[in-house]
Amino acid sequence: MSRPADNGASAPPGLELPRDFPGLGDDDGRGPYVDHTELRRVVGRLRTALESLRGSAPASMSATWSGPGTVGEVSGLGNLAPEAAGKWEVASGFGYNISHAGEVFGGSYGQLLEYAEKWADAVEKAITNYETFHRDSSV
Repeated sequence: MSRPADNGASAPPGLELPRDFPGLGDDDGRGPYVDHTELRRVVGRLRTALESLRGSAPASMSATWSGPGTVGEVSGLGNLAPEAAGKWEVASGFGYNISHAGEVFGGSYGQLLEYAEKWADAVEKAITNYETFHRDSSV
């Protein structure tokens, strides 16, 4: 595999986890000890939190109102027509800005949840790949 050409762009910032991050142990010179079981628990807790943010449509309520902070709630509450603030010029402009902000934030909020889910999938896949490689190379 070849390396991409250096275009003068700066390297992405490094990610440094806190020393007490669940699943990470002391560095023995080869890298930190990684407790796969604990990391799977962390990912499970993340998935539970993400599910509560994704929400679901309850039978007795509108499909957009599914709980505090859910994507549906943010989308529903941000769905204002520019006229909602009033017909005079300043209010109409404010209403347009609120409407646009709701569209942008709602989409970004949904994307954030999708990216977090993809990260969780990647962590689980990395652990599985590591364990499979370790098992297969030890035979």
